[in-house]
Amino acid sequence: MSENNQVDDLIAFGKNARNILDDATFKAVIQSVKDDIHISWKQTSPHEAKERERYYQLLQAIDLLEEKLWMVADNAHILKLKTENIVRNNKGV
Repeated sequence: MSENNQVDDLIAFGKNARNILDDATFKAVIQSVKDDIHISWKQTSPHEAKERERYYQLLQAIDLLEEKLWMVADNAHILKLKTENIVRNNKGV
């Protein structure tokens, strides 16, 4: 696989990540899951430390998923800008 194909694949991967993040269904599902976890957490007793910790870890995992998608999308955008800049500079040579 050529370097250009790898770059194109990474950019496409990032665009897909951004499309997921912008998708209304994805946003609604993520928010619904967070709301469900929060409700479940509120229904636990303060003495149920293990159960409360589990809900906290679930929220952390969801946040990590979103963070990773943003990182992929942002990195691909930066790669695209750098690639365009290289192409533009090479045309001027």
